[in-house]
Amino acid sequence: MSRNSPVSLLLVLALCLPASGAFAETGQTIKKCKDTTGRWHYGDTAAEECAKSKITVISDEGTTKKVIAAPPTAQELKEREARKEIEEAEHQKAADQAKKDALLLSTYGVEDDINYIRDRKIALIESSIKASEETLKSLRAALTRMEAQAADDEKGGKVDPSTTKNIEQTRKQIARHESVVADKRGEQEALRKQYAAELERYRELKKSQPSKLPAAAKKP
Repeated sequence: MSRNSPVSLLLVLALCLPASGAFAETGQTIKKCKDTTGRWHYGDTAAEECAKSKITVISDEGTTKKVIAAPPTAQELKEREARKEIEEAEHQKAADQAKKDALLLSTYGVEDDINYIRDRKIALIESSIKASEETLKSLRAALTRMEAQAADDEKGGKVDPSTTKNIEQTRKQIARHESVVADKRGEQEALRKQYAAELERYRELKKSQPSKLPAAAKKP
């Protein structure tokens, strides 16, 4: 066979090729996972037994290419939904507070405005309480007279049904007015707490605002 024959040339070319060229890389990967029983599975695709497990994708050289996290469990989904609800509630609370703060700052120019509105509302309720107390005073006096009359009638053996009925009605009226007075006192206390909280929040908001320089200190 001549030195330059086609067969010799082909043989030389084949010997000169790199070893890796004889076996081209396939680019295939292997998926590794452990099922719920602890058994490992390997293959071109993830085993059905690993539907709820983490899957590791490795190259044909044995290196990890990526990890596919296991799907969330029912408990994890439940916890995730609970966290989402909490976050949404906190977001809504923050939005509501921002609206309240904006309204507070736009309603009152100075702290004294808050105290003035509070005192005026409390005074209006106090007027209503005074009216109920005057009515109570009259009802109690009337009740005292009727009870005295009923006692005298009982001693004389002449019990008047109408007197007994009037006494019962007057007692009910007294109870209603006493309840009204108690409710009004509760409203006053609620107003004091409400405006105390508003005043405290107003001061916090004012402190957080950037201070305004006097006109003389402003740059031209």
